[in-house]
Amino acid sequence: MRAEVIIEMLSGVRSAGTDKWTARCPAHEDRSPSLTIRQTDDRILIHCWAGCQPVDICWALGLTLADLFTESRYRPDPHTHRRPRAAEVLEAWRQGELICCAQDLRARDTIIRHIDRAVTDSVLTTDGAMTMLAYEYDSYTELEYRFTRLLCGEDALEISRESRRNA
Repeated sequence: MRAEVIIEMLSGVRSAGTDKWTARCPAHEDRSPSLTIRQTDDRILIHCWAGCQPVDICWALGLTLADLFTESRYRPDPHTHRRPRAAEVLEAWRQGELICCAQDLRARDTIIRHIDRAVTDSVLTTDGAMTMLAYEYDSYTELEYRFTRLLCGEDALEISRESRRNA
């Protein structure tokens, strides 16, 4: 296998000289290139400066260590491995959104209880409480519906698209 095949599977690739490159490591959430790739006569050398093992880097690319040697005849399609990675990223996003929705619902419930207590203790008038409650209940049902959808994990991709449209 030639290094160019692996380079096509990576993101953030930059040339670092003759037959040398840097790229974002696919084995961890890499924001700046920490993976170095070097083509030698009979093999491809890879090293992650963040500490990922070569076997983990190969696994993230859908390769084996044997594929790093030029005698290997396996030629993976770089597009084949994008789908599992996309699913992982979507699931991580869903988990983060689930936490945010839960925290927002919990905060609104706490505020609503405090408003109710303030009315009970005659610290707040009913009219003042109704104004404050209207604000807290505004879009509460939508948030609760979104939380339920995220919790079930049924249409996370659609929710993600909605979020990007509404942002």
